[in-house]
Amino acid sequence: MRRSLVVALAAIVALAAVGVVAWQAYRAVVGSLTPQTCRVVLPDGGSTSLSGEQARNAAIIVAASIERGLPERAAVVALATAYQESDIRNLDYGDRDSLGLFQQRPSYGWGTEEQIMDPWYSSGRFYEELVKFPGWESVDVNDMAQRVQRSGFPDAYRQHESKATAVAAALRGSAPETLSCLARDENPPDPAAFSPVLEAWGDQVTTTVEGDVVTITASSDIALWSAAHLALANTYESGLTAAVVGDREWTASDHGWQPAATPAPPGTATLTLG
Repeated sequence: MRRSLVVALAAIVALAAVGVVAWQAYRAVVGSLTPQTCRVVLPDGGSTSLSGEQARNAAIIVAASIERGLPERAAVVALATAYQESDIRNLDYGDRDSLGLFQQRPSYGWGTEEQIMDPWYSSGRFYEELVKFPGWESVDVNDMAQRVQRSGFPDAYRQHESKATAVAAALRGSAPETLSCLARDENPPDPAAFSPVLEAWGDQVTTTVEGDVVTITASSDIALWSAAHLALANTYESGLTAAVVGDREWTASDHGWQPAATPAPPGTATLTLG
């Protein structure tokens, strides 16, 4: 009798172990099939999607405009250009010696190959050329991008203007709660993944880290939403799983921004990692 009980218990334990392994395998498969994407709400109520790579690069492009004190329109022109030239991917190939987000050419004086492959450098060089044109702020987005790039397809940037405008508005903070991401729970916490883009705001945005919680304090609602969205754009590198800005909340399951169960204090946002 005792032996039968022991055998039965051993069988139950074995089945439980098999169940755990099966559940872990199921989660791994589902996770691998779940696209890591961010989405930005468009003014017409639709949305445009960004892969993890595109979102990270877009955050750098926009942060570089903030760092230079340029208006939001500069980021719109840069994003429209990057959409056309590389689909906002940091390509290590292109036409002849073209490289990077903006397909800049070392032979045309844009920088060395190593420099151009640095998204911060290439974004900065784009803005450096952009502001050389008098009145660039009021020139059509497509035409301004063409003046900088001198492309063989002079009207190609126009098709990306609406997406570029929405992404720029989200990441600059002028369009609150318009960016969210669908994330897996497998990424280790790393607030350093988004700290460079937040630092673009200088002393207008400060962060404190306590364990896996990052608290952002900003001088304005625009800076606060920009910082939150810039952090979200780095969800997959940082392991970000939840964010609260004022009385609005995002979680990695990505149902968009919802009413927060516990609102953040005025002028602050809280980010949860891991």
